[in-house]
Amino acid sequence: MNRNFKSIMAFGVLALLCSCASKKAATVEVAPAPAAPVQEVEAPKTVQYSVAPDRIANRNVDYDQYFIELDADAAPTRPDSKGFIRRWLLLEPINKPNSGNTVFTDSYILKELTKEYFKGQFDNTIPAIGSTVEVESEAPRAGGRGGFGGFGGGQQAQQPAAPATVKQTLKWHSIDSKLFNIKLFRFAKGVREDKNGYGLIFNAVTVINCEEDMPNVRLAAGSNASSIWWVNGEKVLTLQADRRMVADDGMSQLLTLKKGKNIVRAAIINGPGMSDMCCRFYNEDGSLVKNITITNK
Repeated sequence: MNRNFKSIMAFGVLALLCSCASKKAATVEVAPAPAAPVQEVEAPKTVQYSVAPDRIANRNVDYDQYFIELDADAAPTRPDSKGFIRRWLLLEPINKPNSGNTVFTDSYILKELTKEYFKGQFDNTIPAIGSTVEVESEAPRAGGRGGFGGFGGGQQAQQPAAPATVKQTLKWHSIDSKLFNIKLFRFAKGVREDKNGYGLIFNAVTVINCEEDMPNVRLAAGSNASSIWWVNGEKVLTLQADRRMVADDGMSQLLTLKKGKNIVRAAIINGPGMSDMCCRFYNEDGSLVKNITITNK
């Protein structure tokens, strides 16, 4: 009987141990996987521009993002680090509402950009800042992008025909460009009441000052679209056809910048598209001309 009691006790202890082990196994908690860290999304940064209140009231703020407008007392400046000329006298643009750019043939460019729209246009003189000229130009056309019939696709609504010509009073502005290329499209939208930047002719003048004669230099220029360039009254470069602006897209033959003032003038035309220009001078050996100053008078 004693042996049987011991067997029963052993069996009971074994059963108790198995039960405890089973309960312990059943109550084991698995720790949850750590949550992925939440990545903070940085708010987009806003570029701040210093714009005078009167500019905000009088023109598109975009103008001040591209240009600094100057008066006649502005100190002389120099080409930028890559030789580009950023100071120009710009005339408010003349209407030339072409509905496309395919018309920019050699003969068309020569005819339209050498046409005298205002008195003294080709006198090789420096226009006074703020002075105005009277121009008779084509009237903007009704319909389409920027007033161009048939541009942009779709059926255009019938509108009364605009008069064939319109008189414009245009003012000369003196600017320093904040970019190496002069954004003529932005200039037009900033100075025109109708904010139109398409189908225009731009006239630009700058003054290059040399301490001595600089022979054997070349004018290198780019424009969107076509352009003609003059140095001291002589036509030195023509960029024809519909083209995007590329630096040094065309180069003049060798010429001489004389001691003292040299007047560089450009005329640029665009159709239903953007417009800009750039220029710089190269020495005969391919180095950039930098030992010059640039003024607006």
